[in-house]
Amino acid sequence: MATVPVSTRRLREVSTRLVLDHVWDADEVTGTALIEATGLSRATVHDVCDELIAQGWVVELESQRPAGDPRRGRPARRYAFDARVGVVVGVDAGQHRVSATVTDLRGHALARTEQSVAAVDGTAEHRLLLIEQAALGALADAGTTPRSVLAVAVGVPAPVDRDGRTAFQDNAFWARMNPDIGGYLLARQGWTAITDNDANLAAVAEHWRGHGRDARCHVTLLAGERFGAGVVDDGRLLRGAHGGVGEMRYLDLVEGVGSADGIAAIVRDDARAQLRRLDGHAGSVLQDLDPAVLDAARVFAAAREEDPLAVSVLEHVGALLARVVATFASIYDPERVIVAGAVADSCEPLLELVRHELDRYLDPPGIQVLASDLGADVVSVGAVKRALDHVRAHALEIEPARLR
Repeated sequence: MATVPVSTRRLREVSTRLVLDHVWDADEVTGTALIEATGLSRATVHDVCDELIAQGWVVELESQRPAGDPRRGRPARRYAFDARVGVVVGVDAGQHRVSATVTDLRGHALARTEQSVAAVDGTAEHRLLLIEQAALGALADAGTTPRSVLAVAVGVPAPVDRDGRTAFQDNAFWARMNPDIGGYLLARQGWTAITDNDANLAAVAEHWRGHGRDARCHVTLLAGERFGAGVVDDGRLLRGAHGGVGEMRYLDLVEGVGSADGIAAIVRDDARAQLRRLDGHAGSVLQDLDPAVLDAARVFAAAREEDPLAVSVLEHVGALLARVVATFASIYDPERVIVAGAVADSCEPLLELVRHELDRYLDPPGIQVLASDLGADVVSVGAVKRALDHVRAHALEIEPARLR
């Protein structure tokens, strides 16, 4: 059998990629439109489309022209990308919960599952099993099979390098959060799995579907129990040599901050500490609560009702958060800082205080501080986007048998 020259094979790959990218982004497209968009010949366009149909990426649609008048010539062929030819899974593997979202190849959600992580079950081995179970549960709810998965992306609360590994070896927590997830899922299910830092994926989500869509430079702060940040500069996610961009251990050294504890933890702990100091004489609705159930959401709710203790907590935390935002703004000079995670739904009163404080730390002033609209799913949304980008970038390397 004759060998196809490398130059010819490479040219065919380029042509196929051009056509696939245009079809991928369109609801439907005619052969004529593809010829105009790609600059390829009619014969090449239709040959490539036939090849993509055989692989499973593309379907040919019925002609819209009614049968009859032969003088009008051959009807234009119409094509569409098949977004259901496979699925991706985005996983948020947090410290306390693991959630998985299954979507088609356009990012439309098909199913989602969530599992709690009990403290006694927080071993690396158990986390790997929970990640797998969450993904399999979401696939079952979506009515699809493990074989249909073209990529999985997993967000973890640990710094992650470009190879999906956590290179910082001095932190047992990070090692437990990011065991060899990719290797485990490949061995167990045959899945291509990408591991990334959860705050990085939150930033990806904001750039895709959130407040970062029209901003070239923005920082996303995950602000639950711990602070973490994802940094997008000129539309590109920054990582650093070991995946350490956005790690917040330096806050231990920042005067007026002192730790990387996040908004949820600081608000809760500050409210509990104030109640202990006042010893039942707070004049606050919060003093009637069991300290075990007093959380940030209840403090935010009380502050909206102008409860004096809750307002005092928010004023203290607002001054602290302004310093956190100011340090990152000084380093990365973003247009926006987006506070994300479950706490974002209720933290607007806190961000008002931050905006008031922030300008005195920054020159020039004017950085926007916004609460994310993506809620508690922000990491899994970013994980879905990461998986989708991987599938698209490697589409021509996926065996056609995987798409059937």
